[in-house]
Amino acid sequence: MLEGGALDPRDVARVRDVTAQQWRTANTRSPHHADAYWAGAGDADGASVARRRSEWLAALPAFAGAGSAIELGCNVGRNLWVLQQRFPAMALCGVDIDAEALAQARARVRAEFVLGDLYDLEATLGERSADIVFTMGTLIHLHPDTLPPLLAALVRRARRAVVLVEQVNADNAVVKGPASWHPERRVTGDYIQWSPDLPGMLTRLGVPHSVSDVPPDLQSNGARHLLVVPVAREGA
Repeated sequence: MLEGGALDPRDVARVRDVTAQQWRTANTRSPHHADAYWAGAGDADGASVARRRSEWLAALPAFAGAGSAIELGCNVGRNLWVLQQRFPAMALCGVDIDAEALAQARARVRAEFVLGDLYDLEATLGERSADIVFTMGTLIHLHPDTLPPLLAALVRRARRAVVLVEQVNADNAVVKGPASWHPERRVTGDYIQWSPDLPGMLTRLGVPHSVSDVPPDLQSNGARHLLVVPVAREGA
């Protein structure tokens, strides 16, 4: 048992509230938060790890020939910006909970941007779908108990593939959290980050998928594994 008043990782509703508030205000609380995402993004040689990771993502076979893509948790839009450089005709959509992050993304990327909470994906996305639906270091911030229906919704909305660049663990391990939990990486306060069992969830949903490692030199906290779910849609 945790001490009275302390956040219990099994309390899905409170975990949701804490995490949503963390990311809803990230760029307002930390005006330089976006700098890490855009650092070196415009380098002609793509020298920064962040830029090279986005370039690696855009070069994945799933994106070749795709006419549209939706990124969930797009933050300030670096991945979408790189996709736009590589595929100028691709219709892009970015979703994020942080209004300030989306304002920065709109200043750089020609795309539709949607402000919304991934815990309420259906209301956030409405009728939107795309050839590719993807994430990078996003699902690690959602409570694992809420992920199976979200994964099923992503598969329904993708016409060609779901691409997940995340960090996985068969035990749904907490990798960031209050020091009292003794997670791998401790934080101040109640913020939580998981390493969810996405492969196990997809298997239990009956969804074929592949799992591989992100290239070691491009890995970051939250972006260590690549999961690709091929989707066959009539006319896609």
